[in-house]
Amino acid sequence: MEKKKRIWEIDFLRGIAFLCMVYDHVMYDLNAIFGVRIHTIDLIGDFSAVLFMILCGISTTLSRNCLKRGALVFGAAMLLTAVTATVDTLFNMRLIIVFGILHLLGIAMILSFFVKKLPNILIIILSVGIYLLKFPFDNIRDIGNTFFAFGIHDPTFYSSDYYPLIPFLSFVFIGIVIGKVLYSNKESLFPFEIGANPLSFIGKHSLLLYLIHQPIVLVIVFLVLKLMNLI
Repeated sequence: MEKKKRIWEIDFLRGIAFLCMVYDHVMYDLNAIFGVRIHTIDLIGDFSAVLFMILCGISTTLSRNCLKRGALVFGAAMLLTAVTATVDTLFNMRLIIVFGILHLLGIAMILSFFVKKLPNILIIILSVGIYLLKFPFDNIRDIGNTFFAFGIHDPTFYSSDYYPLIPFLSFVFIGIVIGKVLYSNKESLFPFEIGANPLSFIGKHSLLLYLIHQPIVLVIVFLVLKLMNLI
């Protein structure tokens, strides 16, 4: 059986999103963990997250295994929660990820199995409705943290990476519409390929790299700060 050809621009864009995310995490580590006050361009982190979400939506329209892939990603997210919770317990580093972007994307992939079968106009309406729920949900603060996955929590809730279903699921659903419209033939939009390159490699292996990058980033930041006598 002929191996399915990957759409290179999706891997390439995912690689860009990953590098932007690494920048955001380096800035977080410097400020929150090592106490080095440095200006952070928050827009880069926001851009990274939204791009990941849209690309996730596009990718679900190209995949026949949304349920399996979603379960895999959500399982990886729960492993990440367990590891970060353990690190927090041992070292009090405030790294715990209760409901981060992997949790969001895993659930979104599972839901996309059903959502992508809907007409595009209904998906757009659903996406807008989910986003608009953010505003009333933001004002609910007196019922505890039971519904943190939906963006409802009190001031005691903490997650170093936090992307609740409301409103961020809306960006994944918009990605589904983009995928259905632009990639209905499951082929690249471009008449050329750029060949093997670091960004595409990162994008292709972004899940694995996401799981291992933070400890590597922490060690590198620590060593650099030590060499510069900043800690």
